[in-house]
Amino acid sequence: MTFRCPRRKDPVSTTSRPVGREVVCFYRAVSVGTQWESRGKNAWRGLGTKGFAQKKVLSLVLCVAMLLSVMVMGTGAASFTDQDEFSDNYAEAAEVLTGMGIIQGYDDGSFLPQRNINRAQVATMIYRAATGDVTDSKISQFVGEDLFDDVNADDWFAGYVNYCGNAEYIKGFTPDTFGPYKQVTGYQVLAMILRAVGYDENNEYTGDQWTLRVAATPREQGLLDNLNPDTNLAEPATRELVAQLIFEAIQIDTVRYSLAAGEYRPSTTPASSLGEQVFDLDVNNSADEWGRPEVLWTYNTGDEETVIEIDPVATYTTAVNDCDVYEDTGISGDVAAYVNSGRWNDTYNISKTATKDNIGAQGQLVEVYDYTTVDGKDATRIVVIDTFLAQVTNVTEAKYDSNNHLAKDASLTLTVYDGANTSVTLTNGSTNYTYAEGDMLLINAYTNDKDEVISGDGQYVEIVSAAESFVGAQTKIHSNANYHTVNGTDYPDAVKFFRNDAGTNRTENFNWWMDQYDNLIGVTGITSNYAVLKDMIWIQGTPGYAQATLVYMDGTEATVTVNTIDGFNGVADTWFAGDNVAPELNDSNVYVTNNDVTVSTDSSKNGIYDGYAMYRVDTNSDGSVNLQGMETYTNNTLNIGYQDNVTLKVDGSAILDNGSPITHVNNATKFLVKSGDTYTAYTGTADLPKFNNQTVEVFYDDANGDDVSDYVYIKSYSDFAGGRYVFATSDASYVTAGDNVVTLEGIYVDGVLTEVKTTESLATELKANMGKLYWATWDDVKTSDTYGQLTGINLVDEYMDYDGISLDKIFANYLEDTSELKLVGNTLYVNKDLSYNVTNANDVIYTDAAYEMSLADAIADGSYGIWVVGDQFNNTATVYVGTKLEQNNAINVTAAKDDTDKVEITAPDLEKDPSDNTWTVKIFDKNNDGTKNGEIDLSVIADGKYATIAITGDKGNVGTISGTTLKNVAAGDKYTVTVTTECAGQCSNKTWTIEVTGWDYISGAIDQVAYGGTENSLKKDVTVHYSYADAVTDPVDINTVGYDYIRFYGDNDKVVTNDDTTWPVKYMTFTNSDDAREWAGDFGTAGKNMTNATDDGAYYQLLDISKLTTGNVIVLRYTPQQEGGNYVYVAFEIQK
Repeated sequence: MTFRCPRRKDPVSTTSRPVGREVVCFYRAVSVGTQWESRGKNAWRGLGTKGFAQKKVLSLVLCVAMLLSVMVMGTGAASFTDQDEFSDNYAEAAEVLTGMGIIQGYDDGSFLPQRNINRAQVATMIYRAATGDVTDSKISQFVGEDLFDDVNADDWFAGYVNYCGNAEYIKGFTPDTFGPYKQVTGYQVLAMILRAVGYDENNEYTGDQWTLRVAATPREQGLLDNLNPDTNLAEPATRELVAQLIFEAIQIDTVRYSLAAGEYRPSTTPASSLGEQVFDLDVNNSADEWGRPEVLWTYNTGDEETVIEIDPVATYTTAVNDCDVYEDTGISGDVAAYVNSGRWNDTYNISKTATKDNIGAQGQLVEVYDYTTVDGKDATRIVVIDTFLAQVTNVTEAKYDSNNHLAKDASLTLTVYDGANTSVTLTNGSTNYTYAEGDMLLINAYTNDKDEVISGDGQYVEIVSAAESFVGAQTKIHSNANYHTVNGTDYPDAVKFFRNDAGTNRTENFNWWMDQYDNLIGVTGITSNYAVLKDMIWIQGTPGYAQATLVYMDGTEATVTVNTIDGFNGVADTWFAGDNVAPELNDSNVYVTNNDVTVSTDSSKNGIYDGYAMYRVDTNSDGSVNLQGMETYTNNTLNIGYQDNVTLKVDGSAILDNGSPITHVNNATKFLVKSGDTYTAYTGTADLPKFNNQTVEVFYDDANGDDVSDYVYIKSYSDFAGGRYVFATSDASYVTAGDNVVTLEGIYVDGVLTEVKTTESLATELKANMGKLYWATWDDVKTSDTYGQLTGINLVDEYMDYDGISLDKIFANYLEDTSELKLVGNTLYVNKDLSYNVTNANDVIYTDAAYEMSLADAIADGSYGIWVVGDQFNNTATVYVGTKLEQNNAINVTAAKDDTDKVEITAPDLEKDPSDNTWTVKIFDKNNDGTKNGEIDLSVIADGKYATIAITGDKGNVGTISGTTLKNVAAGDKYTVTVTTECAGQCSNKTWTIEVTGWDYISGAIDQVAYGGTENSLKKDVTVHYSYADAVTDPVDINTVGYDYIRFYGDNDKVVTNDDTTWPVKYMTFTNSDDAREWAGDFGTAGKNMTNATDDGAYYQLLDISKLTTGNVIVLRYTPQQEGGNYVYVAFEIQK
């Protein structure tokens, strides 16, 4: 199959008037999820769908050299540095063949299209075109052929010439020579390439008039249609002509000569070209990301595809009327329009007679295309591309993993001023962006139906260039105009002029941003103009004025005239009292109110303005300044924040007020720190001095609205460093230094022997706990009367220490378990999971030994407490050796003094079961009176001197200090006792349980056991048990010799003896006590009722024992008074 490259229509010649300056060309930036490579000089080329195939381009995407009311562009080969040297018709061939690898350009990016070419070079191209071996991987096998006397095996071209000679694509210059260095003519090139296609089987390209015959075939095939009219094929051929001839030849069908037919016929079925057979060469209609028409050549070698861009016949960057477009292009009627999109999303109707500006807008690029498609159809389209102003809000560099593989793409986040301030993020693979936060850019981007830039799905953004700006003030205010007058010059507004900080009432200097067509596209405040008011004085004159020294955020100073100032009042949320107040002279009273700011000519009276506040400095056209603390602009509101007594850490990401952020900061935040009369500038927090917590007075402002402050002024702070830990030894002593203040000497602070001021109570506590490490708290507020004093201490026990990795070696770890502790060289080995490098450690050792101990001695002794301040597995700052923290977690449970005879307390048997933690309290009696109020008191005491206890249970949280008494303990109560030792934490804390049981018995519940009457008593005051088992375990002996009946007189105040219906007394008899103990039935069912009787008003139960003998057991069951449903038991063993 033969296919032809489309012929593009010539652009309409139109006159144009250059206006303004030359601007840079467009280039395409990365949209999310897209990878790109350099395209030409100023554009980008996208990677194809096959792996990382590249695109090459024939012409510039767009390079606007001048601002035009109408501009028409010609064709150029954008991939080569010498693009302007190509003839109009040959550049495409050079582009495609270079992409395929058949022809190569030069290292400097040039093609040298007008340079002549020799026969060896053409043989090289013919070889590659015929074989597809564009990498020359197989050429070495043809080097040794001996076809021509002037071609040696070591010549670079030997393989190419020999291959083509063997294939009879080339003929010798003489029978024995090739003439490799001789220039080649167009006819000779045609003969070589046509032989590769299949022609000249009959040697028709030799002999007399061979040039006529060699030209006839390509003329019939149309190979010569695209040659320049003045081309002479008999003259030495140029590189561009050779490219054109080969390009055309590989698109025609290959042939073979048919003897039967006497003519050349297609060599394949179906017919196909050399390009198709060898390279899978194909051509299709295509378009770029904006809908600009293109021709796409694809192949299976080299770059795998080449894009040929079709140039517009007319280009506009201002609004234009239909009739002008018609006159410029000859196009009328409906034309498909691609507006900020790669798809057809609108239709323009071009009227031949319309004179109103209907097409385009100021600063909007409109390209009109009139071209022929690859299938020979006429086509038109309009492409519209808007330019937007955008600000860089975040830049992230590419990140790599441990294997140096790309882990995160470089990215760029922009706020696009499109009327909605859309945020977009671009990625760029491993190539970092060169822009910085705050930079202003010009971009092209896809838009939605609201004309807002698309972000996320469907996003496509190209960066045009960094935006250029100039500083100036409005010298004339226009209302509802589409232009601005700045510094006396009128500038048109671009159609996408949205960022407008100047508004219609601001006359100070601003940054005015230009698009690539010299239109104004935005205006912003001068964001680098933040400064601190260092001082202010009144200058006498006619008129006088306030003069101030400003310190800018880079540390530079300037003397300025203050036109207005916002007074600072220090009131939350409205820190600045007056808005745009003009300073006034007042030599007797300098003050600031909502309406007045007074200044003296005497600098000694103006002290309130020394380092007064941070301002945004707006410079007026006359050079005076407005110091703005609060201001409402057209697109944003300025409200500089203020806070006192806040916290700012080195390397911190936020400024904190009581742990909550008031603002965030980053490594780009500009800091200005005041210390006395010195102002020091910093960028980021890494190099800031250390400030004590809750001592910083700060002004701050987020200028670009990204929620991170850009400017921070630290007006005052405290940097007193009292030390983190204190450690007292036997050298510690104190002397009175003032009211409730003592000087404690012989104390170690962070490993250094020194003295501190503190209270007498703290000094006493430290002396009483020598050899123990404490966490120290200091008063670091400069305005405090106790500034610099030790105000609090906390024991570093296992609960308060830090077992993790300690940043900056500032946290202490108490080694509660020293069972495996040893010093091995310079390593303090704690256990298999923990060690410290103590090479450079400062040892502070307090012992009761008569000699000076080393760290190794103390470890070997094993009786000392050890604290390590530092980072695990790394260099340790300090090792403290001192008093081992107590780990005694035992308790003692006793009954109150008056209750000792009523309980039996059983401690857990730890020797038998170390995990047993239960104390059992058994209550014996109800206060010996039979009533249900016999609760007792228990005392729970911690054995350890420094241990504390906390008790909870069904009577609530009873106490949390040692010596706690549990009031009114009753049967069924259960208590949990938590012991916190001095060591604390996991090292020795323990939980105990106290379980209360009872009541076990009621003493004296049976007044008498008698025969006959009460005067014949066998037993008195017999105890009854709540437990059947307790009753039969130790039965009461009664001697019944000679008696057949006995009486049981119960105490009716304690047990029910007078109700034989609801709560009857029941009995059972057993052969012996063993049978009684082994019995496990239901007494209520098995037992027999005893009949009540009275004797002078005393109730009793009568039992016939005539058949009982020695050893028999009688068990009686009573109901305790007021305890219906509960029962008590008593057992009697008969003796006769």
